[in-house]
This record gives sequence, structure tokens and C-alpha cells, in this order.
Amino acid sequence: MRIADRLLGPVLALFGLFVIWEAHKLPAVPGVRFGADLLPTGAGVLLVLFGGLILLSGLRQPQEALLHLDDWKARGLNGVAALWAFGGLLLGMVLFEPLGFPLTGILFMAGMMALMGARAAVIVTVAPIFVLLLHYVFSGLLKVSLPAGVLDGVLP
Repeated sequence: MRIADRLLGPVLALFGLFVIWEAHKLPAVPGVRFGADLLPTGAGVLLVLFGGLILLSGLRQPQEALLHLDDWKARGLNGVAALWAFGGLLLGMVLFEPLGFPLTGILFMAGMMALMGARAAVIVTVAPIFVLLLHYVFSGLLKVSLPAGVLDGVLP
């Protein structure tokens, strides 16, 4: 799938304006020189800037269709993979607490890898290692509380 720069640039710029707008709604922290809105505002400004540059680049190119879906027709599982990206996230929202982050993450990642054509040996190796490493980094090192679900007491 290819999205023309004439369409993608304005979408990114509008999203950047939205980010800036929402960032300014964040409450100020007393006694702090830079507030919570600094990084989101900076990201929004960059989105507007680069969205504008992408739009200018698209206007210089020959006119083409705004959206090309030819690549998606080449392989039937691409559409299913796109649906899994959204459906899997929705399913993950429901299963996140009862199953926990590790199992939900492994199921989501393994499903996506399978739909993208990864070999079974790669899936059963990479998905658990990556998700468990991610769980360790967030829970162990960064002290972010992630639910362990059914693996509570098994994981450190």
C-alpha cells in the first residue's frame, strides 16, 4: 500500500496541530521551568514541520492516485494482518488484566508474525523472548507495574 505524499503530509500536519492543542491542556507543574507539555508540543511541532515538507515534496511530483492498494492484492494475508493489528489490540485490551502482559503480548506478537509470514521456529523463539525481555525492562528496571495475570508469582 502506498499513500501519496499529497495526502499523507496534511494528515501528519493536522495530527501535529492536534497534539500541540492537547499538550497545552496539560496542567502546569508549580516550581518547574519546563512543564509536562514540553515534549508533546515539540513532537507536534515536528509533525507539522515534516508534514508540510512531505506535502511540498508530493506537490513537486507528478500527480498520482492518493492511495495505491495494488501491493495488498499480491498476498491475501496482508488484509488479515491489518485487521489483526486492530482486532488484536482490542482483544488485548480485554485479555490484558486476566492473562497479563506477557501472555497477551506473546499471543499478539506471535499472531502478527505468523500473518506476516515468519517461520514457526522464529515465532516460538522471538515472540516469548522479546515480550519477556520487554516485561523485565518495564517491571524490573523501570518499575512500571504491568499485570502478570496467570503468571503472577512465576515471573520475577
